[in-house]
Amino acid sequence: MGKNKSKLFRFLILILLVSFTAEMALASELLASKTVKLKCSEMTCLGCKKKITESIKTLDGIIKVKVNLDTKIVTVTYDDAKTAPDKIINAISEAGYESELVE
Repeated sequence: MGKNKSKLFRFLILILLVSFTAEMALASELLASKTVKLKCSEMTCLGCKKKITESIKTLDGIIKVKVNLDTKIVTVTYDDAKTAPDKIINAISEAGYESELVE
């Protein structure tokens, strides 16, 4: 019975270490992130929203995409070591929509 408790304890410690490592990676990603807001006036429907979201998510370094159809604002959180606003604007353009930075 002692061996089983020891194995279980080691397994639990391993799970905690893996979980901690994943949390630290996420935290460092969020610390290195930036957020940009883009106005996409041509966006009119849920299909547009989906197409724009999917085009942005193809870029490396995208953390979060939020599209507000009412305000026509696309908010993108990204790792600035992997992508940049011009690349995000390009991805939206390749999806068939024009966009511009909102200050």
